[in-house]
Parts: sequence; C-alpha cells; structure tokens
Amino acid sequence: MKDSSPARRKVFEELVTATKILLNEGILDTFGHISARDPEDPESFFLAQKLAPSLITTADIQRFNLDGETSDNRPSYLERYIHSEIYKARPDVQCVLHSHSPAVLPYCFTDQPLRPVTHMGAFLGERVPVYEIRDKQGDATDLFGGSPSVCRDIAESLSDRPVVLMARHGVVNVGTSVRQVVFRAFYLEQEAAAQTAGLRIGTIKYLSPGEIKAAGNLVGAQIDRGWDHWSERLRQAGLG
Repeated sequence: MKDSSPARRKVFEELVTATKILLNEGILDTFGHISARDPEDPESFFLAQKLAPSLITTADIQRFNLDGETSDNRPSYLERYIHSEIYKARPDVQCVLHSHSPAVLPYCFTDQPLRPVTHMGAFLGERVPVYEIRDKQGDATDLFGGSPSVCRDIAESLSDRPVVLMARHGVVNVGTSVRQVVFRAFYLEQEAAAQTAGLRIGTIKYLSPGEIKAAGNLVGAQIDRGWDHWSERLRQAGLG
C-alpha cells in the first residue's frame, strides 16, 4: 500500500521480516502466510498478495476487510479466510500465521495430542486443539481453508487458544503481535520435535497446570530477545 502511516509501515516491515525469519528457521514453506490486523482499523487486516513467500516485500501487502475481501486487484491467497474469520471471531488477535510446520505435521494426522513438554511450550496450555474438517464437510474435501464457512469452523475450534491444528493439513498460530506469533511458531515447532523424540524414549512427564501458568508468564516476556536473535541470523545469512 502506498502513502501509509508510520504505524502501518512498521506492520508491513514486520510482516516481511517475520516471513523471512520463518523461512530461514524452517517453519514456513512455499505455501504459508502471515497477516496482521490494521493498527488503525480493527475491521481490517494486512496480508501479502499471492506470491512465493521469499519474494514478498512491503509493496506486496494488501488490505482486507473481515470478510476477506479487498479492492486490490492483484491475486490474493485462497486461504485468506483463515485470517479473516479468526480476526472476526477474536478481537484480541492481532496476527495470524498459517504454516505447514514440519515437526508439527504428524500431530495433524495421528491420535496423539500435542502437549507442552518443556517450559518453552507452556503457552500451548494443556493440549493443542485439532480442527477436523470431516465433522461437517465429509471425507471427500481438498482439506483446504478456502471458504468462509470452513474457516469459521477453524476459528471455532481455535476458540480462545493460541494454536489450532488443521487435520491432515497444517497449523494456525495467533497472538497479540507479529513478534509474539513468530516466537510461538518457533517454539511450537521445537515442542513438537521434542515430544516426538520423547515418545520414542519413554513415558513423558508433561507440564502440570501450575507449571503451564508460571512458565508461560516467564517465557512470554522474552519475545523481543527471540526476534532480535532471529533477525540477526537473517543478517548473517545475507537475508536481512
């Protein structure tokens, strides 16, 4: 978008940096995308046009309403309704990420719940919910989030949680800022890998409710440290 305010330009820059970080850290693939609510209009959000994520710049950001529609005539992601329906259902959410986070994917197609196993995963709560598209759409869908009705159900499954898995598809992370969502996406990936490794070794002692609350408060204050570290890794890789 042209002629944007400083607040909006900051959001655009963070969306581009977030995309690069998530790619560099192996969380985002060719088909993921991250959005942010408009800081000047809570009834709108920003998401890049339909591009390979490694190509996205601030000039590619489009503005959508909460029905997932835009006046920008450039191509848009079909899964933009994941974003719009969550923003509509969750006024507290300021950023939405959809990815196919590799270590998390097995928990999208098995009966093993994804649960926090270390202090860094305390933000997950007791377990991560799973949206099962077959419950309402049957077993002959494309498993996609390409319609408002399906994405309303995804938002309902998410409820007030920070993460929801899409059965046999991928992951949706939400949060109160772009930086928080990147932090959570990184540690969701790490927790999933750790849980899978733990299941191979023996019986896991998952976090207790008290540990979830106390550790979540402590770790949640470290978001900027993570952002600074991953941004520096981008610069060292010549991508920043």
